[in-house]
Amino acid sequence: MVGIATFPRCKPWLNPMQVERAALRVGCAALLLAGAVGLAMPERLRDLREAALDAGLAATAAAPTGQVQVIEITAQDLAQLGRWPWPRTRLARVVDQIADQSPGVLGLDLVLSGPDPAGPLALADVPGGAGLPDGDGALQTALSRVPTVLAAALSDQAGPVPPLAPLLSSGPPAPTQPWFANGLEASSLTAAGLGVSALRGEAQGRVRRVPLLVLADQIVAPGFAAEIMRLSQGASALRIGQGRLMLGTVALPLGDQADLRIRPSDPAHWQDRTLSLAEALSQDHDLSTKIVLLGLSAPQAASLRQTAVTPLAPSVQIQADAIETMLSGRLLLRPAWAAWAEIAVALLMALLALWVAATGSATKSITVTLALPVLWATTATALWLRAGLALDPVNPALLVLIAGLTTTAAAMLAARRHAQVLRRRFERHLSPAVVAHIAAHPSLSRIPGEAREITALFTDIAGFSPYADALSPADLIAILDRYFAGLTRIVHAHGGMVDKFVGDAAHVLFNAPFDLPDHRARAVQAGLALQTYGVEFAADPANQGLGITRVGMECGVLVVGDVGAGEKLDYTAHGRAMNIAARLEQAGKSLGVTLLAGPALRAALPALPWQSTGEIELRGFGKVATYTLPPIR
Repeated sequence: MVGIATFPRCKPWLNPMQVERAALRVGCAALLLAGAVGLAMPERLRDLREAALDAGLAATAAAPTGQVQVIEITAQDLAQLGRWPWPRTRLARVVDQIADQSPGVLGLDLVLSGPDPAGPLALADVPGGAGLPDGDGALQTALSRVPTVLAAALSDQAGPVPPLAPLLSSGPPAPTQPWFANGLEASSLTAAGLGVSALRGEAQGRVRRVPLLVLADQIVAPGFAAEIMRLSQGASALRIGQGRLMLGTVALPLGDQADLRIRPSDPAHWQDRTLSLAEALSQDHDLSTKIVLLGLSAPQAASLRQTAVTPLAPSVQIQADAIETMLSGRLLLRPAWAAWAEIAVALLMALLALWVAATGSATKSITVTLALPVLWATTATALWLRAGLALDPVNPALLVLIAGLTTTAAAMLAARRHAQVLRRRFERHLSPAVVAHIAAHPSLSRIPGEAREITALFTDIAGFSPYADALSPADLIAILDRYFAGLTRIVHAHGGMVDKFVGDAAHVLFNAPFDLPDHRARAVQAGLALQTYGVEFAADPANQGLGITRVGMECGVLVVGDVGAGEKLDYTAHGRAMNIAARLEQAGKSLGVTLLAGPALRAALPALPWQSTGEIELRGFGKVATYTLPPIR
């Protein structure tokens, strides 16, 4: 109705609340998809976690403690003493010379399966082979001089299992699943201990763990490093209780697979604990009370494996790291509750990132999305370094990054679309500068009510009704489209807002919705320009004489702002000036003028060449003084 100016805002689904909801939906979908992928590929998640822990281990690799002495059989040793496997008599001489130096425990990381390769049994088919001396006896004598642990390998072939250290168990069975094999490949020689030296490669063949216990044909056998630790502690048996393996005073949690994650030492420091065989035998060394490991490092004979710190680590060095890890007490353990804790923390951080990304600015969203993963990774690393808890530093962080960045991108895209729709919608009504201001400030999507000084301008096409009856609908609409396009350009050029078109009329506001300096003078200039425009438009034959424009104007304080229910909002302006401007536009017809202004506008711009048109009766306002201006020539 006259006096109420309604300006339709953006479509309901484009308001900020809908933008937030759209972003949240996208973020939640990304979160669910990432969770589904994680459930479908748990091995990949485990590999990522282990790779992150490997990186931490490599960054904090420690130097050897000095409690373990490694003696490597190098390529030079094989060149001097002969290729591997050696006759047992030669190995017996090596063990004898090491025993002379009184080590605490000797571990032979050499699987001596079968008979002496240079003895009568192995060479029975060779002429004179049956008369060769048997080196197994000499080696057995040498082994009796020092507490020795022999190495055994896992075998697919079932067979008798040699004597093993006794296993004592107390309390309920430990919920663990040790490594399993059908049998063991071991020497027939006897020693103080026998342990399985098998090393299982994980992702990319990387060795991260050594077995504490294995199952060989349902018989529990100790791991090589665990058996050496038992002997060094002087324990007569392996003991299991409360989910731990007790080796004397050393207690090792069995975990899910009865294995131990090693803390690999820096290869650059291996020389501090390593001697070549030639060095070990050529001079005396103080090996008393030390744990001595003898193994191969020659590439042509040794099994070189990848670890967290090096791609080529001899098995004997890996076993040495396992023993030093046990001695240090700084175990890297993954508790049973770790997975649930990681899921809970990841969900909390992801939901926080989702909320911030959907409701906050892009800068705040990206900051929080990047800060949360860093905070978690730092916390997980601190717990690992200080408490030995192997929490996953990477997968929860990745989940937060996926959720946060996806939601941020969705919010930015939705906001961009929102701005584009706002621009398209407002460009029909406002000047480009005002449109850019609204698009840059999404909070202005709802403008609060306020009292503003407004200049209202109403237009109408003189004699429109007869022309409308005479013209075809297509011609009439085409003429109106051209007319309103030119009118809009003039209004925008003077900083006004086209509130709406009603038939052949236009309702225009100046100084709304934002401040417009000199809005009264700009409105008068626009009114005069519209007069001239109307004359020129009507003179064009294509417009069939339509276009002469009547203008009514008045200024005053109006109540303006968004009014609506729920998501449907209209920008409204109402008050005395709106009603007077609308009635003045109609009164110009009876007065024979095309521009008519009210007394408040005339008083605000006294320097203009106003011409009085007398007082006229305006419905609802009584007699009102009116004024006009000569048209621009």
